[in-house]
Formats: sequence, structure tokens, C-alpha cells
Amino acid sequence: MKPFAALLILTSCLLLAGCNSEPPLHPISGQITLGGKPYERLIVYFRPLDGKVTKYNLGVGETDASGKLFLRSTAGEGLAAGNYRVSFTCIVSDKGQTVGSSDEKADDDRRLITKELVPAAYGDGGESALEFEVVSGPDNRFEFDIPAEKS
Repeated sequence: MKPFAALLILTSCLLLAGCNSEPPLHPISGQITLGGKPYERLIVYFRPLDGKVTKYNLGVGETDASGKLFLRSTAGEGLAAGNYRVSFTCIVSDKGQTVGSSDEKADDDRRLITKELVPAAYGDGGESALEFEVVSGPDNRFEFDIPAEKS
């Protein structure tokens, strides 16, 4: 009876551990430009296509001055495997500086005039049709040039 009890306890522990397991996060790297030009603090959002948001599948990142993307979920570096809708925002001041890349911030100066550079078709207002599949492993490279709006 003791071997059976030990097996039952071991099985119970494994089941409990399995129920509480977190999905693995897969790193995402990439290069994002807007009209062929990199922008520091171009914000990138990854949202699950199925609409079921968890801390493992809601990603946000930003680019550095060279356009290199740094993305993470609420749970850490990377996202759970799955299909995502991708959208962007890049807000600049009336002086052409990316808001947040300098001491000039919209919440610090109410006189600051800003404009959105990302066309609505790729914007964060829910219109973006751009999709990306995050797969298991380190091979999740997202590269995209957002077409600039014609003036």
C-alpha cells in the first residue's frame, strides 16, 4: 500500500504543478522604421488575435534611435506563442522631437503641441491589420517599415 500512496502523492504533485504552469515566453527582436527612417521611442503593441489578454500575451515595446525593437509582456521578456495583431504609435513634438526622448514631455508642458506620425492604417486605434505569429524558440524576428503618410 505504501508504493501506491507514494505514487498517488507524486501524481497529485505533478498534476498540481501542471495546472499552475506558466506558458513559456519567447523573445522578440526586430527592426522598425517609419517611411524608411528609424525613430527613437516608436511604440509597438502586440495584442492576441483571439482577444483573450493575459500577462503572457500582451506585449509592448519601443525602438531605440536606430530602430531596434525591445519588446516585453507584463510577465517578462517576450510573449507566449500565438497569433498577434501589431500596431504602432510615434508621437513627436511640434519641434520634430520624439516625445519622451528628451526632457520635453506632454504631461510636463501643457503648451506642447504633438502629432502622430503613424498612419491610421497601422495605428493603435484598432485599425491595424498587421499580424505576426510568435513561435516557440528564439526565432521571432519582427521587421517592418511602416509606410509614411503622404503629405
